[in-house]
Amino acid sequence: MKSEGEPPRPVIGDTATKLGVRERDLAPDAHGDAVPGLGGVSVFSSIAGIGRRLQLGFPPSMVPSRLHNAGKVIGANGPESLRVFRLGEGEYERGFIATNLELVPDGDESPDHGTIQPARVMAFDDFRKAIVNTRKFWVDGEDDA
Repeated sequence: MKSEGEPPRPVIGDTATKLGVRERDLAPDAHGDAVPGLGGVSVFSSIAGIGRRLQLGFPPSMVPSRLHNAGKVIGANGPESLRVFRLGEGEYERGFIATNLELVPDGDESPDHGTIQPARVMAFDDFRKAIVNTRKFWVDGEDDA
């Protein structure tokens, strides 16, 4: 994601390189609600997980090239303005990560990827706000193994 400040934190916005929700990632239902199980904010289990996904077609331009140069994500060729952040510690498993938000790993077919989803049906704007409210919890993850 794009970052700002010291310590670095994600820039807020609704694009692939910012912390936010794009409607293509979780489209509101007919009532304008965000519904669990229909998608969410894309996240990875680790830097190694990002590297494995690059081999399966994840765009290398979404990962800063410095991680290629450091031998952490071979093939990464994204701009240096991007940064890899981490949210939380521990096992990459389904569970609540913040008020009204749940981490849902993709499962055995894609163990390195998952989504942050609404934990209940809620107004789409409330889901968007809940994601933005996690900003202070994201930390620089580039030194992770």
